[in-house]
Amino acid sequence: MAKVPTRQLGKNGPQVSALGFGAMGLSAFYGKTASDEERFKVFDRSIELGCTFFDTADLYGDSEELLG
Repeated sequence: MAKVPTRQLGKNGPQVSALGFGAMGLSAFYGKTASDEERFKVFDRSIELGCTFFDTADLYGDSEELLG
């Protein structure tokens, strides 16, 4: 399975995912949300694929709380 590509952050910084995960789609912003269990599966899979950047905001409903 392909992994999310990474980039070095600055000259001596860490390797970070080149793509971020926008968490607004997991909130009630677009309608009824899936169960927490299903949403955790989505986060877990994105981490398995190498994602290290997650975009959350209080406007996105409970995405910040869900992610921790």
